[in-house]
Amino acid sequence: MSTTPMTPHDFETLQTDVHAVFSALYLIDVELLSAEQRKEHQQVLAAAYLAFVNAENARYVALSAKAKTELGELASHVKTMRTQLAELEAPSEQLGLLGKGMDVLARLAQTLQIP
Repeated sequence: MSTTPMTPHDFETLQTDVHAVFSALYLIDVELLSAEQRKEHQQVLAAAYLAFVNAENARYVALSAKAKTELGELASHVKTMRTQLAELEAPSEQLGLLGKGMDVLARLAQTLQIP
């Protein structure tokens, strides 16, 4: 786990990465997925949407030091997902990658939750 809190610039990068991950997931053509994959898509999409909305609504200055440190760790996972996602073309592969990262998206949404 990273012990270095994120900077305002890091936070802006995180917001951009979360938006890119959410957008990629949103743009997956569900018609190309099986029934089970569609169900997974909806679950991951919900987690990604909540992470995206909370990231957009969060103000860096209002975050606690603990949240900034945790976000530093989560940001690296989101960056990795975004990078790997760009290398995949098949919707099922993209969904598989994002499905594995659903816990990261859920933790991110929770960390950024506005009280």
